[in-house]
Amino acid sequence: MRGKHPPVAAAGPSASTAATPTTTDAAAGFRDLLPDEAESMRGSSEAILAEMRRWGYRYVVTPTLEPESVLSLGLGPEQRRRLFKFADADGSLLAIVGEKTVPVARLVSGRLRSARLPLRLCYAASVLANDGGRFSNRRETHQAGAELVGAAGPVADAEVIALAVRCLDAAGLRRYQVDVGHSEFFHGLLAGLRLDADVEVGVKAALAARDFVSLERLLGATPLKSAEQELLLRFPALRGGREILDAASRLVSNRRSEQALDELARVHELLGLHGLGEVVSLDLGAIRDFDYYSGVTFEAFGPDLGRSLAAGGRYDGLLERFGRPAPATGFVVYLDLVAEAMARSGEAPVLPRIDAAVAWSGKGLKQAVRLASSLRLFGMRAVLDTEARQAAEAADWWKVIGASNLVHCSGAATAAWTSRKGKTRRLPPEQVVGQLSGAAL
Repeated sequence: MRGKHPPVAAAGPSASTAATPTTTDAAAGFRDLLPDEAESMRGSSEAILAEMRRWGYRYVVTPTLEPESVLSLGLGPEQRRRLFKFADADGSLLAIVGEKTVPVARLVSGRLRSARLPLRLCYAASVLANDGGRFSNRRETHQAGAELVGAAGPVADAEVIALAVRCLDAAGLRRYQVDVGHSEFFHGLLAGLRLDADVEVGVKAALAARDFVSLERLLGATPLKSAEQELLLRFPALRGGREILDAASRLVSNRRSEQALDELARVHELLGLHGLGEVVSLDLGAIRDFDYYSGVTFEAFGPDLGRSLAAGGRYDGLLERFGRPAPATGFVVYLDLVAEAMARSGEAPVLPRIDAAVAWSGKGLKQAVRLASSLRLFGMRAVLDTEARQAAEAADWWKVIGASNLVHCSGAATAAWTSRKGKTRRLPPEQVVGQLSGAAL
């Protein structure tokens, strides 16, 4: 997001007037995407959706606006606070969608209610959050996501995690780490400690933020025994390979946490079969900030970014809130952060390039229009000049456009074709098209 321009002193009586914000700035927390960044993000989105389709996921679109009461069915108090809300013409309260899992749950429970489960659905959209601190003051984020509805168990959990990893690959990322945890492991620990509700909320928030100073202060004000406090303080450090499941099993004695460890062991095994052993770590200390997660969860991180590139997990209780009980799991890829990670690592994708700049002069306009149209029919990107230019001016315009080839038409018989290497040839227009389209193929 660009900041406000500094005040500029004006001459005359208006010099003392307070500077007004420039009309070319976006609203605070929102930003424009310039062509290179927008093309890069669009390319990542298309590559991710194509990968999802290869796994059998079908594309859906849900509204940008939902009744606030609908979103509240699936969101906790903190997520509801972040929603942009306003009154409709009839007085009802609407909200701008801040994440897409809840609208997809509504869709599956409504218009897709008669569809057989499991359903594999995917989407790409921008979402808004009325929270200036989110994603470094970005209140609008761009996402692509997938939901597997109606499938329970480790096989489905492993599929969704593996798909998320392959989507990062499809976007062009090569360096990332995936942390897999289980929400029930922590909930099993917490249930046995019998903390007051407000303390429990504070403990969850401190763990989600990895704020161990606040966590220790909170626990110090409770009647918990030192052994119980130590368990909660050690719990976030349970991160690593398959071996941490054995270490964790020696720390817990409740069935809820033990079952979570059993499920994680199976998911970890299946992820190895998917070929993901090297990029996956187990993280029993991961706490997600959405209340609907009920099982295996995961996050993918890029180097030196500090925020997750993709995140998701199981939410078996959400569909029941909309009247269609069903197990479900899914994830979202944060396209903004993927683009940022790729730019930092030098892995930015090759952006689509203009294949031909078609210039003209004199009687060459008709031929230039036909030639540009023919190139496009062959799937090439061709820009037609809007004004007549002689050869030297056309060469300057070509450099500004940044196309791979320049074609200059000055009559009907031949066209001057100059490649990026600088060699110019005069050929009949149909041969120019044949040569360029053949090179493109």
